Amino acid sequence: MARENDRIDRRIACLRTEHMPATLVSDDGYHCAVWRSGGTLWHEGRAQTMDMVIKVPRQAVNAAEVRVLKREHETLRAALGDIVPQTVFARTLIDGQVSVVAMAPNIRRWFDMANPIHGEQIAPLLAQSPRLREALASFVCQAEAWYQNDRRVIDLYGRDNLIFDRNRHLHYIDSFGVFFHEDLLHVLPDPDAGLAERIRISRLRLNYLSALLEDGHAIHS
Repeated sequence: MARENDRIDRRIACLRTEHMPATLVSDDGYHCAVWRSGGTLWHEGRAQTMDMVIKVPRQAVNAAEVRVLKREHETLRAALGDIVPQTVFARTLIDGQVSVVAMAPNIRRWFDMANPIHGEQIAPLLAQSPRLREALASFVCQAEAWYQNDRRVIDLYGRDNLIFDRNRHLHYIDSFGVFFHEDLLHVLPDPDAGLAERIRISRLRLNYLSALLEDGHAIHS
């Protein structure tokens, strides 16, 4: 639950968190806590409005892991374009430990697209919006290609990873651990039951999104 007029409760070397108003957006993510910070910045005599989210990992992230995070995010951006917001990964000290923070524009969420609980509300919106259908079709097609090619499963387990904003745009806003690798379930001597469940739910939700598209196409036709 969000807390108003708060401060980020971690010491982040690259940010003056003690002077930065922030609201805790989510603290139940598997990889990180998400804070929202906004205000007005002055640059060369001009006021600029800042509205961004700051993602703070639960555990320290080393240099090799940061490279993986950035590479995976670049893969998303290259394949999905503006569906994926530009994100800056900054290596920094968090509470005295070398780690990373991710900073991205704040997206005003309307629906969690991948949660079937919203299906009855989303289906007519898909039928009415060619732009949304095209964006979702691109996402589903690319996610399925990643799975078929090398068993990479895009993370749809997390809450609000694939969202629909109030301007009727689709966004994939996860930044940390955006892929699950199904091969790990077969090569490790003691497979992670939690990973298996996250993969199962992500695949079910991708199938649900594909079914939504088919239903929307039938209605539109």
